[in-house]
Amino acid sequence: MIIDTAKIIGSLFYKPHSKAQLLLMVGALVDDKVLSRATLDALYAHDETQLTHDFSLLFEGLGDMPVPPWGSVYLDRERVVFGASTLEYRQFLQEQALSLDSGLREPEDQFGLMLLAYAYLLENNVPSAASELMETHFLPWAFNYLALMQSQSLNTFYAALAFDVAHWLEQLSASEQWQIAERRIYSDA
Repeated sequence: MIIDTAKIIGSLFYKPHSKAQLLLMVGALVDDKVLSRATLDALYAHDETQLTHDFSLLFEGLGDMPVPPWGSVYLDRERVVFGASTLEYRQFLQEQALSLDSGLREPEDQFGLMLLAYAYLLENNVPSAASELMETHFLPWAFNYLALMQSQSLNTFYAALAFDVAHWLEQLSASEQWQIAERRIYSDA
């Protein structure tokens, strides 16, 4: 179930979906008690146009991004994409023979893409690498990102999604007994 959940959540943060697709995905996660009914209700409250616009604003870089979804923005002093932490993560991926070529010139440390990589490592029976990804490269900044997304997003669906995903990650981290690396977070908020 962790693999499927990570894939769905990763997809929600990485790829745009129609409202009908979102309703199916979020509904499945509500049924599995990963997301709350409040998140599904918030999704119902938005129309397709607003969801598409806000996804682009939050995850694709339409205008000024209120909450950039790339780890290096939070882990690197200069707060830039493709920073030193991205290069460290890229090295980790190469060591795992994992290529995340989406066809776009984008950093590999995008929130949703990292969850998809985590699911891939679990699916391919490399749990130690999956844990390293979470402990060293993802979780040191993920909670800060989700908290900012909750407070900065004008879209109630994405704010509720961030809240629920933070809760899911906290539970997963506790059950897996991950030792999250302490890293300095650079943030304006």
